[in-house]
Amino acid sequence: MRLEQVKRSATVKIYHQESKHFPHRPARSPGYLDWENQPVPFRSYQDAPKIRLPLPDKERELPYCALYDANSTPLSAISIASISTMLSLSMGLSAWKKMGNSEWALRINPSSGNLHPTECYLLLPGFEQHPACLTHYHPYLHLLEQTAIFNRQDTDKVSAIGGFGIILTSIAWREAWKYGERAYRYCQHDLGHALAALRFACNLNSWKITVIPQVAEQPLDRFLGFAQFPAVDGEVEHADCLCWVDGKEINAQKIAEWFAKQQPPHYQYPPNQLSAHHIDWELIARVQQAGQSTGTNIKQQNMPPLQTTSSLQALNSSYSAEAIIRKRRSAQSFDRNSSQIDCATFLDTLTKTLPGNSCPFDISPYPPQVHLAIFVHAVSGLESGLYMFVRTPQHLPLLQQQCDPSFQWQLVREGLPLYLLQKGDFRDKAQALSCDQAIAGDSAYSLGMIARFEPLLTEDASLYPRLFWETGLIGQVLYLQAEAFDLRGTGIGCFFDEQMHKLLGFKNNHWQSLYHFTVGKPIEDLRLETKAPYYHLQK
Repeated sequence: MRLEQVKRSATVKIYHQESKHFPHRPARSPGYLDWENQPVPFRSYQDAPKIRLPLPDKERELPYCALYDANSTPLSAISIASISTMLSLSMGLSAWKKMGNSEWALRINPSSGNLHPTECYLLLPGFEQHPACLTHYHPYLHLLEQTAIFNRQDTDKVSAIGGFGIILTSIAWREAWKYGERAYRYCQHDLGHALAALRFACNLNSWKITVIPQVAEQPLDRFLGFAQFPAVDGEVEHADCLCWVDGKEINAQKIAEWFAKQQPPHYQYPPNQLSAHHIDWELIARVQQAGQSTGTNIKQQNMPPLQTTSSLQALNSSYSAEAIIRKRRSAQSFDRNSSQIDCATFLDTLTKTLPGNSCPFDISPYPPQVHLAIFVHAVSGLESGLYMFVRTPQHLPLLQQQCDPSFQWQLVREGLPLYLLQKGDFRDKAQALSCDQAIAGDSAYSLGMIARFEPLLTEDASLYPRLFWETGLIGQVLYLQAEAFDLRGTGIGCFFDEQMHKLLGFKNNHWQSLYHFTVGKPIEDLRLETKAPYYHLQK
C-alpha cells in the first residue's frame, strides 16, 4: 500500500475517533451559541446575472409510487421550467416558521440543526434565452445566479453530451459554528440527504441522475473558481461531487472525459461572507483533504439485488408524491402513546431502503456498506426488541461474527433480511444511547446505521465521506415513508458511538455506527405559525 494512502487512512480514522461523543466527554465544540456570528443561511453571488425560475403554480397529482417508479410519470423535456420544478422539490424551501419575533425557513432537503452546509451549482447547456453557463441555485429567491458563461465551442460540447450537471459543495463552517469538530460528519450525511432529494425530484420528471465518480473533488474546486476567490478564513467551501442529469442513459465516462478537458472559466462575482468571526477547526480541514477521491475508477463488488417475496407488496399512500416531499419535517418530540406503526408499513419502509430497489440508491455508484440496527418499540404484530436489517447479504456472516454471540438472529419474514437479535423493551437504552434524547425512546422505532468501517477505509480513505452519503440516502427514504403514513421522522446526530457498539457486542472498529434515526407520531408545537415557502416573493 502506498505511503500516502496509509497516511490518509490514518487521518480519517483519527478524525472519526476524536469526533465521537462519550457520556463523560462530548466531541469538541464551541460549547455555546455565538449568535452574533451565526452564519448567513444563504450563499449568494449578489452582482451575478440572474435566471428567474418560475414557481410551480400548482401541485402535480402524481401518485405516491412515482417517488420510486419513474415509469409512472411522463418524461419532462429539459428546460428552465422543468429544472425549476426539480429544484423546488429537492433543494428549495418547504415552509417558513414563525414564533414571536423569530422567523426561519425550512427546506425540502433536511440538515443537521437546519444549518444547511450543502450548496448546489448547475452546469447548464444553452437554452433559447440563455447561453451555456455555470450557475448557483439560490433557494431563498428561487433563482439561478450565473457565476460564469461558456464560449460557443464549449456550449456546443455541453449540448452534444446531453442533459446537465449538478455540483454539490459543502461549507463546513455552517455546521462547525454550532457543532465543532463533528461538523464534517454532519456535512457528509447532509450531502447524502441532498443526493436523495435530487434523485426523488428527478424521478418525478422521469429523469436519471448519477454521481460521476471519475471526476474528483480538487478539479471540481478549480472548476468552480474557489481558487480565484479565496474563502474568508474559516469559511472554506469544498466540492463534494459532480452529478449528471438526463432523460436517457448517462455515459459517465464520456462526461468525465469532457470535464477533464475543461479549463476553469473566468469568474468575477465573489460569494458573500457568512460570519464576521470564526473558529478554526484544524481537524476538519485535515479530514476533508484526506477524504477526497482521486477520480480513479471505483471497485465494483458483485452484489446482486436483494429479492423480497411476492407477499410484500408495496403499499399505497393517500398523499401524492409531491405532497409527501413538501410536507417533510424533522420531528422535535413524539407522543409515546400514539407513536405506533403497523407491521406492514414498517416492513414496506425497510424494503424501500434495500439497495436493490433503484431509487434513490441508483444515484450512487458505490457498493452499499450500511445496515440498520433497529430498536422496535411499538410495531403492531412485531415483538419489541433489538433487530438487525441486513441490506447486503454478503455482510451477514461478518455481522454475525462481530456481534454479541448471544444474539438469536431469528429471521422475521422469509425473503426479507430482518433478524430479531434480542427481545425486550429497549426504549430506555435507545434514549440513553442518543445522548439521552427522549425522541429516540418515545418513538415507534429508532435505529442506528451500522457501516463497514476499518477494512474499507484501510483500503480507500475516500470512502469515508461516501459512507455518510449512504446514511443520508437511507435517512431520506425514512423521512418520506414516515410522512406518507402520517408519522414523522428525524435524524439524530448526537449519540454515544462506543456505547452503541458495546450494546451490539463489537470488539473492534470493523463496524461503526454513523447516524441514528427515529420515527413516531409528532407533538405539534401550536405556538408556531406556518407560512408558505415563497410567500416573501409573492407580496
